[in-house]
Amino acid sequence: MARSSQKQRRPEPLPSGLVVIARDVTDQIVTRITSHRDLVGAMHTARSVLLLKPDAVRVEVHHGERLTSNYDGTPLAVFSHEDLPVDQRSV
Repeated sequence: MARSSQKQRRPEPLPSGLVVIARDVTDQIVTRITSHRDLVGAMHTARSVLLLKPDAVRVEVHHGERLTSNYDGTPLAVFSHEDLPVDQRSV
C-alpha cells in the first residue's frame, strides 16, 4: 500500500471566546489577542492595548474567528484614543 508523501492539512480550529485586535492608521491589524475573559475583561484588555501599542489608533473586541480573519464584521466594542481620559492620550 503506497502512502502519500503529502501531509493532510487539518482544518483550522474555530477559536472560542473573544478577540482583541488593534488596527493602525491604514486599518491593518497590528495586534491580535485571544481573550478567554468576559466582555468587560476583554474591553479592559482593549484599553490597555491602546495605551501600550504606539501604532494602534483603534482597538476592537470581536467574537473569536479564524486566525486568518480580517475581522470585517461589526465589533462588540471599539475604542480609540478619544475614548481615553485626557491624561492617558498620546500626544
